[in-house]
Amino acid sequence: MTEPANGDQCLLDYAIISEPFPLYAAAPGADPEPATVHIVVSNGTGTTVYCREILFSLPHGDLAQSLIRTLAKDGDQSGTDGWTVGRLQDGVAIAVPQGDYEHFIAKAPEGGGKLDVSGITITFDNLTISDKPGTARVEVRETATLDQGQWPESPRFVALPITKFPAPAPTARDVYDFHAEKAEVNAGDEVHLKWRGPKKGVAYTVVHGGTSEKPTTDLEWKGKITRDTTFRLEYTVGDATHYLTTTVMVANPQLTGLVVDNDAEIHGNLTVGKDTTVTGALEATDDITTSAQFLDPKGTPLRGMLQ
Repeated sequence: MTEPANGDQCLLDYAIISEPFPLYAAAPGADPEPATVHIVVSNGTGTTVYCREILFSLPHGDLAQSLIRTLAKDGDQSGTDGWTVGRLQDGVAIAVPQGDYEHFIAKAPEGGGKLDVSGITITFDNLTISDKPGTARVEVRETATLDQGQWPESPRFVALPITKFPAPAPTARDVYDFHAEKAEVNAGDEVHLKWRGPKKGVAYTVVHGGTSEKPTTDLEWKGKITRDTTFRLEYTVGDATHYLTTTVMVANPQLTGLVVDNDAEIHGNLTVGKDTTVTGALEATDDITTSAQFLDPKGTPLRGMLQ
């Protein structure tokens, strides 16, 4: 951490908080959930403070004191009350700390930033958190004054600690959002199932139609179905097995067997590819044709007009 020449305390107050809270270090080898960091800037005195810009330096790397991962393309940044936030471009003549940092500059709206009764919130979204537990320090350098006619030669400085706690052991509630990309398909179309959950420490199995797919940690499954199917996601946490289900409808199902206990009506054409057995009366209001033969109960082919 490198402090600027101006050793005075900042004129503004800064507080940092994360979503989720507390903030967890990413599990090694896992794809972490994106995190958000909010920095609330306010004036805790009764005197108006004027601020032109604030430089935020987020430590990156794979160390305990790193907040975000090395080479992480982090970031959607935003500010309130007309403040703009963006990544500091190379070559800009602003003093920055030495070391591994991602630098972001927050600029006041045109006409200057006047902070008295209200504050601002600077938000860093979609951060990829480093995977080692520890305390990182976000460095803040403010260019602020009490007198608009006299600005400091160098920014004032403060460091904001934020702790990354060890990732907790997975629980049953960490697995959720089991769904199909398409809720209805045609027979033979591919189904793509997805869910959210830990990639390590949990074993997943997809069960459907009496078959079980081999355990997977890819948090997705692809396959083909020919009829309405309810999928069951089985996952084991500790010694307990848990379940989530989702159903995919098939618009033109293909059935391997069908039993109808009551009347059935067919308003379109009926095509039978194999033998048909009728144990009761057969009535038709239109032609019945066959490419084979109609047989009587003794197996004798029927010919001519059936009465």
